[in-house]
Amino acid sequence: MQVIKTLPHRHLLIFCIAAAAPLLLIALLFNIPLANHGRFFPGTSQLMLGYVMHSAFLAAASGIFPLIPLLFSFKRKLFRFVPKAIFAVFGFGCAWLAHMIAGTAGMLFYVLLVFVTYGGGTLFIFDWLSSVTRTFLSLLRWSMALFIYVTLQLHLNLDVDIENWRNTRSAIEFGASYFYILCLLEVVLYPPLTWYLEYRLQGEQSYSRALDGFGKAME
Repeated sequence: MQVIKTLPHRHLLIFCIAAAAPLLLIALLFNIPLANHGRFFPGTSQLMLGYVMHSAFLAAASGIFPLIPLLFSFKRKLFRFVPKAIFAVFGFGCAWLAHMIAGTAGMLFYVLLVFVTYGGGTLFIFDWLSSVTRTFLSLLRWSMALFIYVTLQLHLNLDVDIENWRNTRSAIEFGASYFYILCLLEVVLYPPLTWYLEYRLQGEQSYSRALDGFGKAME
């Protein structure tokens, strides 16, 4: 297991903070009008932030699919580019679909939100993590994002049809809550969980090697 030796816990925390920073910035964009009597950050508007929340659902629901190839790893260097190539193809396909649904702005929001929702900063350390850890964390981010989105939508009594509330103050409250919670998960939950999964897997591998050595000694 390489991650414990080459990626200390403090470095892992740095990457997770890097993943949380964009989420915090987006949450602040939603929080500014709530704290400033409806005055939006320059360049943003209620309609634009509503589009962000529209794209946030698409990103949470479908963003796991482009990441699936990155969950696999190959030992031979010759084939290590294959998952990244498939990831690029899947990512382009999903982005194009978002463009067809919500136009250019929707596509840009979608790509950005897939990156931040699935811990963009931690994608840079995928090669250090085991496939088990990568799969678990990706599926956890996927399920948590969808769960939080739907729970907040029900809590705020928002219609299933996003078009009915996308240009309302409720969308602003929804966005602030949603992105703050995702940010908190990146800082509080995912770093220790990642370290624990890698540490546990390392222990299991050490135990398995010890059993193999004992078995060979008994032959």
